[in-house]
Amino acid sequence: MLRTELRTAPRITTRITVQSVGPTLNVSAGGMCVLMADPMREGTTPSLTFELPDDPVPVVCKGKIVWCRTSKIDPELYEVGLTFAEISEADQLRVAKFVETHLDPES
Repeated sequence: MLRTELRTAPRITTRITVQSVGPTLNVSAGGMCVLMADPMREGTTPSLTFELPDDPVPVVCKGKIVWCRTSKIDPELYEVGLTFAEISEADQLRVAKFVETHLDPES
């Protein structure tokens, strides 16, 4: 089966801890991939709280799970892809600016 790439925003590999969820594998202006101990069903809308590095003000939003699969890093964990479903414009801009400033100019 061919997997169609649905990403519309560039993403960076970074480790940010999302409270009550887990650490990120990557982040974009539109969402993130999080490493979790338990799987989550597509369509689930967890509450997310996380701090961007060098920014002590937490980002608080809702996410929407778009996929979940067994982790390539550890088969006892899950990689969960989510989009930011409910996020303030100010927080959206902060995440986008963080990603933009950390993009590899070679990519």
